[in-house]
This record gives sequence, structure tokens and C-alpha cells, in this order.
Amino acid sequence: MLRVFIKKMLGEPQASYTLSTKEKLFKLLEKRPSRLIRIDFPKGSMKGFAGVDALIPFDYGEWPDLINPADGMGWDLIVVPSAAGHTKNMKPVGYVNYDSDIKPHKKGNDKIIVAPSAIYSKEDKDIIDNFFNPIEHFEEVVWLK
Repeated sequence: MLRVFIKKMLGEPQASYTLSTKEKLFKLLEKRPSRLIRIDFPKGSMKGFAGVDALIPFDYGEWPDLINPADGMGWDLIVVPSAAGHTKNMKPVGYVNYDSDIKPHKKGNDKIIVAPSAIYSKEDKDIIDNFFNPIEHFEEVVWLK
């Protein structure tokens, strides 16, 4: 009930959709890339990932109405660094999975990398790779193109 009240106060849509896989999420976002996103940690914020606190070089947030059943919350997203502050026409360009051998309870709590109109640079890719790949709790970053 409180969640519905907060959504009304923020002007967010009340309908939410549980999407069981990132593939289903990608399919929905391909059709409707201008979904509401909420940036919880802007570029330059401190954010913890699997017990590792770090200054993040990208915007980090979620789609509040697209629920990931792995944690019952909105699917997590990472905005490529060159697009910090943008929220429109965001399309998936990659993802980061937890290593299920090290963090089995985090399986499925994937981080989806997005870019406006799916456009990003080699520098964006390098920044995200250099951030996540050394953290043992995550598998290597996967880029879709």
C-alpha cells in the first residue's frame, strides 16, 4: 500500500511488470525504450557492490516498474559514463552478472548496461570493464554489440 502511495506522489505509473529473465526485459525495452528510470546513485557517488564500496564512474539506478524476481525490486541499470544524466531512449548494450559460484544468493540480480539509442564509445566500454572485471563477485562484463 505504501509503495502505491509513493508511486502516486512521484507521478510514477502504478502498473509494474515482473520480467523473469533479462532476455524478456531486453525484448520489452526494444519495443518501449523510454521507460521510466530512477537514478539512485549518480556518477561520482559511493556505491557498494557485493561488499565492495567504490566511487562509481557511471549513473546507477533501476526501472522501478520492471521487477526482477531475483530480488523483488526494479531491474538494476548502469548508464554508460558518456550519457550521465540522460534517461530517454535507453537501450540495453550489455550486462554484468554476479558470479553464482561466489554469490549464489545473487543469481539473476543482473546489472543491465544501457545507452541512449544504444550508442556508446570504446571509452564507455573500457570504464565499465575496468570497474567490474576486477571485482571477483562478478562475471566478466558482456557487451551485446
